[in-house]
This record gives sequence, structure tokens and C-alpha cells, in this order.
Amino acid sequence: MNDYIETALAFIESEEMREYIRNELQADKEESTELVSEFDCSYFVVGSRAGIEEKLAALRKMPRTIDNQDMINAAETALAEKAKSTNDVFLATLHFPYETGNSETWEDRKPFLSFEAVEKWIHQMTEKQCDIFEETVEQCMERVWYEVEKFIPDENDELSHKITWILNAKGEIIFFELGDDYARDGTTLKEEYYDDWLAWVTWEGSADWSHNLMPFDFGDIITIDMRPFYDDFRGVVVRIGNNRGCCAIACIHCDKDGYLHCSTLRHGNRCYLAKVSSLYRAKRFVDELPENEKALKTISESIKKVPATEKVLEDKSVWRNNELADQYDDYLYDQDYERQKDHLGCSWDEFRERFRF
Repeated sequence: MNDYIETALAFIESEEMREYIRNELQADKEESTELVSEFDCSYFVVGSRAGIEEKLAALRKMPRTIDNQDMINAAETALAEKAKSTNDVFLATLHFPYETGNSETWEDRKPFLSFEAVEKWIHQMTEKQCDIFEETVEQCMERVWYEVEKFIPDENDELSHKITWILNAKGEIIFFELGDDYARDGTTLKEEYYDDWLAWVTWEGSADWSHNLMPFDFGDIITIDMRPFYDDFRGVVVRIGNNRGCCAIACIHCDKDGYLHCSTLRHGNRCYLAKVSSLYRAKRFVDELPENEKALKTISESIKKVPATEKVLEDKSVWRNNELADQYDDYLYDQDYERQKDHLGCSWDEFRERFRF
């Protein structure tokens, strides 16, 4: 296998996912060549939690495509923007993960006049967190992240948002977003690009997975782990589809109060701030479920009793369906839609009554 493919696969943290993709690429050389050519291994790199410097080193080893070069240029720009020009203002925020089905907790923004001062503050805050919770920096990286915004003055001395960096507990930039007003070479960036340069392909779970069926089946309980942006939790697979759409893979999961929700993996299971794809760390869950998630085992067992069906589409992609899982999916989606204003899901009692458990 090409060295650059192995370089890219190394950024997928889940061994189960990494080995599955590697085996798929090795199984069909002609198909895998088309896959890598179309979506490029660069996308495996940009959606990871690694720092920009590490990502840049890997991107430079990839075959040079337009997308690849754009990512390299954008990452270099994000690093260059750390430099201060006259009257720049930097606002830094300490963030903790979203809890499942609940709002985010975070510290108020703190103003600085240089990125270097921000970095010093981040190291101090991380050290403080480590002391409070008696943990290492590596452990702290699972539940703490920082947002740093840069504002520059315009001709009216008003501050204009230029760039936002997302940093881990070590102070490494892992993602960044360019401000709406940002322009490069005198021209405004295309709308689909300015929103999130290095992670724009991963907001819906990564384009790189589109042609790959996941190594999971209906009813499998998998770990959904997008830390530090979101608490890790478990989900039952109820939709697989043909993996070409952003809603192809859906899971039922529980919030901390035991209410059931169903949403797509590629949309981060209702966490839209998560930059890292939930698929990079996905793996089957085989341990004992937390008390508030016990219902998932019952749901999983009921789905696995129903055989799945397959349909080959005109583009030769395979659409897989499980009739019972589909009913669960539709019911919980409707429940979430009706109650989303209050962030409520479906209770286990309601679910059992509806499906006669």
C-alpha cells in the first residue's frame, strides 16, 4: 500500500475503523485507487484531533490535488495569523465538552493583545485544571479545549472578526475558522470554504467516508467519542444507507437523564461545534452500559432479531435497511423534532409503550 495512504490512516484513532479501511483498500485495488483519487487521503488528516503542524507535515506527503493544496495554504495562513499587527485584539475562552442533550459549559472570554500572551494563559489554565482534577495534560486533553478569536480594526476603528482558532489543552491549534469578512488575495473566499478551512469537510462527518460501508451492522452498540468537544457516549446503529449522504448513518442514544434521541453520526449527534468526525474513534462497545443507557441493550437486541435487506442502486452503491430499526429511527426523529425547543427526547416508558416491549 502507498506510503501516503498509511500516513493518512494513522490519523484515524480507532483501530477497528483503521483496519477496516485498510482492508477495504487492499481488497479491491481498482476501487481503492478510485476512492483515494476522488476524495483524497487529505481528508483523513484534516478531521483528526492532531495539531496543525502535524497535519501540515502529513498533507505535504499527500498527492498534490487542488483540495490538498488549498488545505496546505489555509493551514499555513492560520499559523501566520498568529502574528500581531497594530491594534489587534485576541479573545480566549476555556471550553468544556457538551453534555449529551445539554448545553455547553465554558468560561467567559478573556482579552489579550498578542497570541503569545494567549498561549501563556492557556498553559496556566491547563496546569490549573490538571491540579484540580489530579490528572495529566493528556487526560486533560479529553475534556478541555480553547477557542481564540482574532479581531482587527478597520478604517472606522471597529473590530472585525478575522479568524478563530481551536486549541487543545497543550495549546496546539487543531482547527480554525476564517471570519465572514476574511479575504485572500483581494477576493472573498467562496462560501463553502470560509466557514471552517481545515475542517470544513468534517462538519457532516467527513466526505472521505462516503464510499465506505462502515464495519457496523444494524443494532450494533458503538462508542461515539468526539472529546473534548462532546462527552463520549454510546449509540445503537439504526440507519446505514449507502453512505453517500450526510444522514446515512444514524444512532439512537440516551442523554444523561435517560431520554432517547436519534440523530445522524455525521451531524455529530446534535453537537454542531464538534470538529472531529465521530467516525474517527468509532468502535463497537462490549462493556457494561451506564445505568442511564441500559435501554440501548434492549433496543439493540430487538433490532438484531430482524434480518436486514439490501438494494443495489443504479450507481452500484448498496442501500441496506432494517425494518424495525427504520421504525425506531422515524419515531424518535419525529419526537426530537417536536420537542427540540425544550431539548427533550423520548422517555423509555413512552418508547416501550409505542413498540410494546
